[in-house]
Amino acid sequence: MITRIIPLIALAALITPNIRAEEDAINITKLNDSLAFLAGLELIHDTDIPLASSSSWKTHIQQMDREFASHEERVLHPMSNWSNEALKPDLTTGSTVRYLFSGPDIIHAFHLFPTADTFIMCGLEPVGETPELTQLNSGNAGRALGEVRNALGEIINFSFFRTKDMKDDLRFSTFHGTTPIMMIFLARSGQYVKGLEYLSLNEDGTLTSQGAKSSGADAVKIDFSPRRVEQTKTLYYFSSDLSNSGFGKTGFETWLEAQPRGNAYLKAASFLMHSSWFSEVRDHLIEYSNQIVEDDSGIPFRYFDTDTWQSSLYGSYNGPIDLFSEYYQPDMRSAYQGGSTALSFGTGYKWRKGESNLMRFVKKSALADAAKAEASETENAQKASTKAPPAEPAKETGGPKVSE
Repeated sequence: MITRIIPLIALAALITPNIRAEEDAINITKLNDSLAFLAGLELIHDTDIPLASSSSWKTHIQQMDREFASHEERVLHPMSNWSNEALKPDLTTGSTVRYLFSGPDIIHAFHLFPTADTFIMCGLEPVGETPELTQLNSGNAGRALGEVRNALGEIINFSFFRTKDMKDDLRFSTFHGTTPIMMIFLARSGQYVKGLEYLSLNEDGTLTSQGAKSSGADAVKIDFSPRRVEQTKTLYYFSSDLSNSGFGKTGFETWLEAQPRGNAYLKAASFLMHSSWFSEVRDHLIEYSNQIVEDDSGIPFRYFDTDTWQSSLYGSYNGPIDLFSEYYQPDMRSAYQGGSTALSFGTGYKWRKGESNLMRFVKKSALADAAKAEASETENAQKASTKAPPAEPAKETGGPKVSE
């Protein structure tokens, strides 16, 4: 009995971080006001913040609205439409999405997999800290808001972050790290942060809660949903080395293997998994994904054998950008010459519409399982509908009997 209990306890520790005392909790009301301010949105709770009447914030609102409106029209809305048509609900609804090499780019993963429950993101960028409006005053607010626009600028204009620029932006900005950027993206996507917890990652793959303490954190956990919706989604971001020298040693691989199988998303991934130095994380994604959506910078095309995977090609492929010209894939080019479906938005390094590529790979075993589940549900529904209704009670005839 003891030998069976211990593994269950260990598994629970992998999935559920320890809960800190209440004094370590984040003030959610103030946090969401801070996010609304930084995102250039209407304040939710405390509308009398002095900085809300400043010219720098009014300018920030105008610029953020303009930039996000353009990105929504060019990318996010077409991406959502593509997702609705191309990604099967039985593989995405309630699923876990592994978006590695992501940086703080939750906005595209959220629009591509809007019905997923959990997003797991990872990059070299630091976790950072919780943004607080108390850090701002009339003297530094304009600069801080400009830093926010600068940090978001590349993803809004080009659909990806350049790692070196992003690391510099996040290290020297007023609000450090990926955490503020991810939460600003969530706020601009109509989401309200319900919970925020900083975590340390142990070598055995367990997580230890740091509560509201961000210093030294290896990861952050964000629970979110629209403000008046009770059921939340969860975002994990890990600052971790994904190369073979780090993936297994940090404990991240062990933790990741304990998470449910599901979907993977890869975009502007620097072609790292084309190298043997990143073979372990590549193998993990292939094994633990039922569906992979990626561009040519992710897992090489040759790893998706036709006996295991069903492929769908979108957009066009003529080779990578000049910076990554050594990673040209002849087999992928041949497959695209055989036919592909038009892509209505730009994504990845070739971010202009009409130049991008996007591929969807689905495990045939997952499709078979989904078909069986659908057939079973249909059969059960038919059985329920054909059952005879319960007999109605016999009707009494005549009036009540009177004893003489």
